[in-house]
Amino acid sequence: MIAAGGQAVTFGLTASAIWGAADFSGGLAAKRAAPAIVVAIAHGSSLVVLLVMAALLGSAPSNQIFLGLLAGAVGSLGLMALYAALSLGSMGLSAAICSIVTAILPVLISYFREGHAGNLKLAGFAVAAAAIWLIAYTPGDKPHPRGLWLAVLAGLGCGGSLVLLHLAAAQNVLWALTLMRVSSTVLAGTAALILWHRGRTTGGPDSVFAWKTALLAGLAGLLDTTGNLFYAMASLKGRLDVAAVLSSLYPAGTMLLALWLLKERAMRSQLAGMALALAAVALISV
Repeated sequence: MIAAGGQAVTFGLTASAIWGAADFSGGLAAKRAAPAIVVAIAHGSSLVVLLVMAALLGSAPSNQIFLGLLAGAVGSLGLMALYAALSLGSMGLSAAICSIVTAILPVLISYFREGHAGNLKLAGFAVAAAAIWLIAYTPGDKPHPRGLWLAVLAGLGCGGSLVLLHLAAAQNVLWALTLMRVSSTVLAGTAALILWHRGRTTGGPDSVFAWKTALLAGLAGLLDTTGNLFYAMASLKGRLDVAAVLSSLYPAGTMLLALWLLKERAMRSQLAGMALALAAVALISV
């Protein structure tokens, strides 16, 4: 049997790998359609699956409904802020800032709720932050002041969503994921309708709902929800900060898939980041 701490590490790394694949699929879909429409399709498709599964459990705990809905709303707003930051040109820098802030917020919350994590784990958190930066940041990006602030807001939204999901999942994991998807689908769907009405879609309205785009978006949604499940289990089996930091290594998974399927070339800084990510996992797992 694997100890609870070992399960937390395993689940956290699994969430990271799955989220990396979700971002890869969603990124491909976003090249063919407006991001808000991709998110609406992704979250909507996963919501259907979750509702069918949650219906077998009966009604959700009353004290869980608010936390679950808030987690989805905060996360959806964070995702929209990230897309807005990425659209301003400093994509690598925005993604790196968002990923680091996303991990830092649960670490701070965990410190006040669960106490000191230990010197080795703290060192692992710092190494993980450096790894995320090296993997996600592309040298030569020109920072946009508004884009930087939006990236910070995106990180706060995504990090807040992780904290709220952890709290909601303590009652019932499946209902927490379902409630989270309800609010995120409503918000993303509303934004998608506004964009569609204004004609701000990529490639015209016919390409937005192309089967390939819809399938990629749907796959991204199912993968993202599965990643959320493993993150929630990791946060319940161990410390919140450990689960959040390990799960936040997902840019490594996205990069590996780009290397494998799109034949992209990794920069030296990204390879160094991968090495640091392995070192971070070793330190955090002690």
